[in-house]
Amino acid sequence: MIKVRLSYEEEVTAHEVGFLRAKGLASIANHPSRYDRGLNYHEYIAQLSESVGSEIAVAKYFELTEFKPTHNTFKTQADVGSRLEVKWTRWKDGHLIIHQSDRIDDIAVLVTDRSPVYYLMGWIPIKEAKVSRTYKRSEKNWWVNQADLRPMEDFLRSNYATALNA
Repeated sequence: MIKVRLSYEEEVTAHEVGFLRAKGLASIANHPSRYDRGLNYHEYIAQLSESVGSEIAVAKYFELTEFKPTHNTFKTQADVGSRLEVKWTRWKDGHLIIHQSDRIDDIAVLVTDRSPVYYLMGWIPIKEAKVSRTYKRSEKNWWVNQADLRPMEDFLRSNYATALNA
């Protein structure tokens, strides 16, 4: 587990991009990315902002100084680098959740907690996560336990390190 603290400026960026993501999604109430339909619009913006904050934390950990979070590339390009899909949950012991729309050649990174302090819990290639033993039929997605993730410290030494290239 790696602890990353965002600066005030990075928090502001996360909130601005989170708002742009919420504003840019057509028919926000029914958009497939809105998994928790119990949230009101303000809570949804906060949730998106935390997701952006987690992307910033991953980029910061890998020292990607040119990283700029996007607001209009939903599932058409990686969150960070060329193939990193950042998955955020506020729950410190939460699962990494892979959705049908996640690209099979990407690598998922689980980030937990809340701004300004995030924890990078580990990573897994999405093709290894999308297996029958992790499939949660009731949710129609894959839930990966943290114990099944690879340590963040191993990423740069792995064959998947090229996923950081933009």
